[in-house]
Amino acid sequence: MADDGPGAPAPAGRPKEQEIAVPARPAATAVALAAAASAAAAFGALVLLTENPPGRAMATAVGVAGCAAITLGTGFIFYGSRPRPAGDVQTRWMGATVARFMAVPALGLSIYFYLPSGGQFAVLATVGTYLACLAAETATVAWMVNRSLERPRT
Repeated sequence: MADDGPGAPAPAGRPKEQEIAVPARPAATAVALAAAASAAAAFGALVLLTENPPGRAMATAVGVAGCAAITLGTGFIFYGSRPRPAGDVQTRWMGATVARFMAVPALGLSIYFYLPSGGQFAVLATVGTYLACLAAETATVAWMVNRSLERPRT
């Protein structure tokens, strides 16, 4: 039986699935910018708080940086400049999202129990960073997929 790789013709009776490329640079840049904006907002709020127990800034930094690292790390599951079938890209993106849904709460709980007196702020900063990164990545990936789908098939 022949190898059914990405360049193999579609079996008779089934149309060939459209291929999509999701380059890493635009999506990773959007995630990094969203994480930087979240960090700026979190530390700006920390400066404005009157009661600032020791360790809160460090826990917030760990939450923001950890969430950005989790988002980027799991993003590389589906990033790739080589075109892949659309179904494969969707499956990989769902896998990355499920991995994030498990890793970000674990990070938040570990921060909260590390610093119970001021841990709520750090957890909120972590969740805010996750949502900002997810929104930036989703918008960027949707834009790249739309561009990829508008290209004529070869």
